[in-house]
Amino acid sequence: MPADHAGYLQKEGGKLIKQNQLRYFELRGTILYYFKSKPTNAQEEPLGSIDLTHIKCVDNPKERYSWILQGPSLPKAYVLLAPSEAEKKTWMQKLENPNTANTQTLKTKGGGDSDNEDEEKTVFSSPGKAKVTTADFDVLTVIGKGSFGKVLQVRKKDSGEIFAMKEMSKEVIERENLLEHTFAEKSILQKINHPFVVSLHYAFQTKDRLYLVLDFLSGGELFFHLGQVGRFDEWRAKFYAAEIGLAIGHLHSLDIIYRDLKPENAVLDKDGHVCLTDFGLAKVNVREANAETFCGTPEYLAPEFLLGGGHGKAVDWWSLGILLYEMLCGLPPFYSENVNEMYEFILKKPLEFTEEISEAAKDLLRRLLDRNPDKRMQNIDEYKKHPFFSDINFDDLFARKIPVPFKPDANATKNFDTEFTTMKPRLSTRDSGGQHVNIAGFTYQGDANALQGGK
Repeated sequence: MPADHAGYLQKEGGKLIKQNQLRYFELRGTILYYFKSKPTNAQEEPLGSIDLTHIKCVDNPKERYSWILQGPSLPKAYVLLAPSEAEKKTWMQKLENPNTANTQTLKTKGGGDSDNEDEEKTVFSSPGKAKVTTADFDVLTVIGKGSFGKVLQVRKKDSGEIFAMKEMSKEVIERENLLEHTFAEKSILQKINHPFVVSLHYAFQTKDRLYLVLDFLSGGELFFHLGQVGRFDEWRAKFYAAEIGLAIGHLHSLDIIYRDLKPENAVLDKDGHVCLTDFGLAKVNVREANAETFCGTPEYLAPEFLLGGGHGKAVDWWSLGILLYEMLCGLPPFYSENVNEMYEFILKKPLEFTEEISEAAKDLLRRLLDRNPDKRMQNIDEYKKHPFFSDINFDDLFARKIPVPFKPDANATKNFDTEFTTMKPRLSTRDSGGQHVNIAGFTYQGDANALQGGK
């Protein structure tokens, strides 16, 4: 029986091969099969298949002629790319309106839809594991709030473990066109295991909310602690900058840029070590200066953001330089209450230092805050060898063997702003109404043996 529609498309790669792959697709009723190349006979097995039951085709704003397949029957979102706008429109129309009478089952390699030759399946709860829902947690305290939702301290009822639960509104995420950013945050955190990066333990969704269950970092934000003392002494600033540098270096080794380094996103754990949180602006598969989205917090934006064109991993090292300067001096170096003036300062104002800044610190800051990204320090090995860190053993630092310069209060609520902790601790119950997309592949349950509650 002939296919309803067929042709070559590019398919986004998986974890092992990140670039797009050219595949030959055949639509047969409600099943979309894909082959490495056009099959020469009817017995040739496809690499995989995609169930189109109740799927939705969503335009991909990041790439011309591209769209995303999402739906409750899919293990993850699929990104496809056609050779022309006309082909894209034809494929999207065919995929959303398949010929249900022509569904034909073909044997696939691996028996499923994971394209086993070049990608790993999205991680899900193993069979027999009960799905985690909001009913599995007691809400204790509100510890943060933003435009998309709030962050809560929660206790898992069956184990007593303490976590941070990030609750996000689908309505806001869809309205702001941030669905891909949210999915990327979950996907990045799911794969990272680093002592100075927050860990993801569970992800799930309801009709109108998304939930990420993360380490509860009970020590509070660097922003909170800087506000308490004004500025840090050099050893304390150096300690945090060294740990954050290791985290940034690890992300870059995975071709991930963070793009949102600031004191609010660097949070202390219960022992006083710093961890990066909030990966909503992070971008994957960045090998060159080819990212284009203008994003971040004004005080921490690298000059290349303001000048237009592409940016790459160097933007994170600029932000680390700004953060180190703020920890040492109390304010970012180019700060102004007038945002337009601050942008001018970022582009042109000379870097100035107060008397108490050491020569080694000044040299490191000049190299991190070089306005030319090609000349800027942006290599973790070079960073670790700088004289500013001459009294830090990075192997011991990574192993968390170096004594912390500051031990947070054991009463976690004292380490967070009372603006949040005095709010009534509860999950959102208001239904925003309307139809919200079910994000395929968002569900995640970590290895039970690795779950540790809070750092």
